[in-house]
Amino acid sequence: MSGSPADDRARALWARTRIHVWPERYLLASVPVDRMAEATNLVALARDTFAALVREREEVSLTLPDALRPLLESLATRTAGPYRVLTFDLELELDVIGYLAPALERLAAAGVSIVPQCGFRTDHLLVFERDLDAAVGALEALARESGS
Repeated sequence: MSGSPADDRARALWARTRIHVWPERYLLASVPVDRMAEATNLVALARDTFAALVREREEVSLTLPDALRPLLESLATRTAGPYRVLTFDLELELDVIGYLAPALERLAAAGVSIVPQCGFRTDHLLVFERDLDAAVGALEALARESGS
């Protein structure tokens, strides 16, 4: 980080960031927009696990636990995974600039492909299950180094 006020703020936030790894395996799926109601019902079935629904012009994207695979595959036109979900366990203000940038640089350098998914309070990344250790290692190193 170069030392600008935005970089300094992001560094201070990273020093407080903890990485939460959701224990389940996840799938990312594309669902036709005319099946939005069914997609919403699947999200409700996820209960205490991570779930995400993004309504776009031409599709509904769902991130759901692998345990819902039979229901998801009957609805989806495409699926990908298995993924693991990493949550940046830190509530962020919506005006923060550059928070994800150093994480994305580190993950790219480690050869980790990501699918970002942001909520109102926290940010999340999907990483392929095979890349989980590399992703967690890179992000935890970033948090440690930001605190020094």
